[in-house]
Amino acid sequence: MESEINKELIFSHFERNTSPLQRQLIAQWLQTPAHEEQYYEWLEEWEMSHPQYLAQTEPAYLKFTGFMASNQHSDTAGPETDVVPVIRQWPARQWLVAASVLLLLGLGAWLLRNPIMYQTYSTAYGETRPIRLPDGSQVILSPNSSLQVPRRGFGTSTRDVELTGEATFSIVHTPDDQRFTVRTANNVTVVVLGTEFSVFARKRGARVQLHKGKVQLDYRQGKATRHLTMKPGDLATLDRQNHMQLRRADHPLPQLTGTDKRFVFDETSLQEVAWLLEDNYGLQVTINDQALAERVLMGSFRADNVDQLLQSISELLDITVVRQGNKVRISDQ
Repeated sequence: MESEINKELIFSHFERNTSPLQRQLIAQWLQTPAHEEQYYEWLEEWEMSHPQYLAQTEPAYLKFTGFMASNQHSDTAGPETDVVPVIRQWPARQWLVAASVLLLLGLGAWLLRNPIMYQTYSTAYGETRPIRLPDGSQVILSPNSSLQVPRRGFGTSTRDVELTGEATFSIVHTPDDQRFTVRTANNVTVVVLGTEFSVFARKRGARVQLHKGKVQLDYRQGKATRHLTMKPGDLATLDRQNHMQLRRADHPLPQLTGTDKRFVFDETSLQEVAWLLEDNYGLQVTINDQALAERVLMGSFRADNVDQLLQSISELLDITVVRQGNKVRISDQ
């Protein structure tokens, strides 16, 4: 089916010259994110070559004034008569139909606003993705994450992106000191000028670790908005209620970064490792007792895949790790 969808067919679709079967094929084709991205690129190209209709206001105005000049009422035409305006009322059903159409048009425009205005990068479980932003900044998007950026580049005053999941940022400084802002669904916003940092934003909470430079962390706690200025090496952790904990962390938190897939454990509890496995690989991890969950890992090692990672954890702590499909059971026996 993919070979049947090309630019010529999509342009014909924009001109409303496609058949019901072709429209159905296009709808199925759009289920793939890469195809959706291509669709909006072609839409922008088509719109640039098909400008909207511009009303000829000047000729219309001259025609109207000419009509009024040739149809003026004479003062000697006779006795004045009362002119009763005739008001034509639409049936209630027609008003409802018109209102429904306007509502649907407005709703459609709102739903299409994000795909048209923003581009979304996403990763699957176990996948990392390097992204180069329009300003030259670099992002390493962690597994099971998404980053939304403006489709046509950043504005003139701010550089705003929206993160769901986890990513590491290396932000370039601009000559006009344009700030860079990372927004999350956890009501946590990271504001920077030029720096390197990591952001984690998932259902169980959020954390920000600053590697270089300086950032301002804005977060909501209850009804109040609080601000925190971080220094290199700071790790800010927030729970579901955005209760803040700030500590020093000389090593990066364990995560998949870049292509080397190196993990650094710095007194990392086994429970945190279990969450890492769930977030990055979609595994369901069970630890058989609380004391084992609180044991910590120290050290640095590579893991090319999830099975190597599980084996390394087993050897580091001398514990039993059993995987069956997407279920992992960890025990000390």
